[in-house]
Amino acid sequence: MTVFYRLFKLFVYVIITPLFVTGVFLFYYQDYSKREILENYFNVARISAGFIRQNVENIALRLDFAGEGALSFDGPKQKTAAQAALEAALKNNPDFVFFARLDADGKEILRASRGGAENMPEIDFSNDPRLAYAADNILISDFEGYAPFPRAGFISGAAGGGYIFAAADISSILRKFTAQHIGKSGGMYFADAEGAFLPIGGAAAPAVNARDLASVLNSGRALISGLQTSGGKLAGAFTSTALPGVYLIILQPQKEAYYTINFISWLIAFFILATTTLSYFAALSFSQEVSEPVERITAAAQKIAGDDFDVVLDPKGAWGEFEILINAVNAMAASLRHYCALQVDKILDEKKKTDMLARLMRDGVIMCNMEGERLFINRTAARIVDSDALCEHTFRAPAGQGLRPQLKNLLALKNGTILTYKEQGAKKPAHFEIFTEFFKPANEEQVAVIMLRDITYEHEINEMKNDIFNSVAHDLRAPLLGLQAYIMMLREGALEPDKRAAALASMDQISKTLTGLIENILDASKLERGLLLPDKSSFDIGAAARKVMDATAPVAAAKGISLINKIPSAAMVEADKNLIERVLSNLLSNAVKFTARGAVEIFYAQEGGFHKITVSDSGAGIKETELDKIFEKYHRASSGGAKGYGLGLHISRQIINAHGGEISVKSREGKGAAFTFTLPVMPKE
Repeated sequence: MTVFYRLFKLFVYVIITPLFVTGVFLFYYQDYSKREILENYFNVARISAGFIRQNVENIALRLDFAGEGALSFDGPKQKTAAQAALEAALKNNPDFVFFARLDADGKEILRASRGGAENMPEIDFSNDPRLAYAADNILISDFEGYAPFPRAGFISGAAGGGYIFAAADISSILRKFTAQHIGKSGGMYFADAEGAFLPIGGAAAPAVNARDLASVLNSGRALISGLQTSGGKLAGAFTSTALPGVYLIILQPQKEAYYTINFISWLIAFFILATTTLSYFAALSFSQEVSEPVERITAAAQKIAGDDFDVVLDPKGAWGEFEILINAVNAMAASLRHYCALQVDKILDEKKKTDMLARLMRDGVIMCNMEGERLFINRTAARIVDSDALCEHTFRAPAGQGLRPQLKNLLALKNGTILTYKEQGAKKPAHFEIFTEFFKPANEEQVAVIMLRDITYEHEINEMKNDIFNSVAHDLRAPLLGLQAYIMMLREGALEPDKRAAALASMDQISKTLTGLIENILDASKLERGLLLPDKSSFDIGAAARKVMDATAPVAAAKGISLINKIPSAAMVEADKNLIERVLSNLLSNAVKFTARGAVEIFYAQEGGFHKITVSDSGAGIKETELDKIFEKYHRASSGGAKGYGLGLHISRQIINAHGGEISVKSREGKGAAFTFTLPVMPKE
């Protein structure tokens, strides 16, 4: 971008743009002003129409029918007298040129005329629905044929019955308006609804097509703009008058009406054009003065951008602020030279730290180009890629044939692909999820970063959960099938009373088993979210243990296991009785489940401000490697051959922790296990 272009752009932004905005505003205001002119025309037309209405109504109010009763006659004998009375009434009302006596049906009986109204056609209002209104009011008539325009007709009720029709010459009133001038060439005109101008006198009506004018009058829009004539477009306004079917129209040539506004618009346009031209030549002249120092500074900036900090510009010959700018560029280049010298070692140290962190990551990190050439690889990724373990899973040849995967092959894998890797001698395979991102450093070729995220633990947890859920589904299915069988037998009524009782007892036991399983699953979720809070009360822990033993006794008896409660009587604790019974039930049922023969005992002691309860068995015991995991959610012990869901001990720990106690286990494989939990001793009040 040249200096001239920059300067001209600056002038456009600073000078021309505000002028342009001002011009847009003024052009908008131009439309507003034009409408205001038309509104003024409309207001003049309404005022004039009001004046006409007032004059016509005054004429109607001046009707003088003195001796009106004489106009009533019953037959031919009074007709001559009535005719004389009608002519006398016409003589007494100089504003009127025609009177007619109408019968009750609105048909003409007698008439009197003057001033060119002798040829009035016969008056007949018999089919006019407004005739009833005229009985008590003076009605301005719009019926055709009673007189040539500009005579206005009036009809009112007569004292002796029937109606009086009168026609007044209002040409002098209307000519006051047609004689007016609007501007140099405009004027006021009268027209009917058909678009025909009425011959009132005054200035000649413009040559407007009657159909076009009628369309404007019937449009309902009082303002007129762009009305086409042979001599150009017209602008103005119109309004209805007191004379039915007659409109007062103000028209003026549109160029004349909008002359001042159009002149201002052209003046603004000329000013914008002149300012733009002056800005162009000013930018051209000024650019010649500044282009040389700007080009020198630009060349120096390009060298600095290319990491060449040995730039030194000569400030001689530069004027004004350019000399200051050149000195600033020289100072900046010197500062950058000094900064680079100080920062190179620091950048190298930071790179070493980053490389060390990436190499020690458990996840694999690889950086390579698009051809698969290594740029960086950490220890984990190297161990995976440099082995044969991935070949059979992902690439061309089976493991052991020497065709190891290339990084280019890894780039072809979709994000989210799972790679299985098993080192030689490892018991379990490792699982890695691959993610690849691409970026292009400045002035270098595109680079790919491959992330091998270790998801081995997640994979194992998912497998464990699947096993648990499958086991739960399996164990739910068998009791439900049993319930369905008992329900079917009870519904058919084929069981004898003693067998029915046994069936109901079995159904009750099955439902309790299902309820316990579902409660364990739900309570595990509630405890983890803190929704299951202890409702503490004082109760006998020995009695609670006996209650749990009674519920477990049938299962223990079937296996020949003795249940021994060594908790002394009246050993009172402050805790949630239902939750502590759940803990005792979980521990006792686990002890019976993993004990083939022998005994299960419950002990009690109070030590160091805690109640201490121990459930001991002589069963298969727990492997030492599993002692740290026994209370984890979904963990299932592998000793003794029995199966569980890994929820009972997890829930028990959550319950005891919620009470402020602890739960622990001591066991050796084949020597039984002893689970101990503690509850705080509440201080006496």
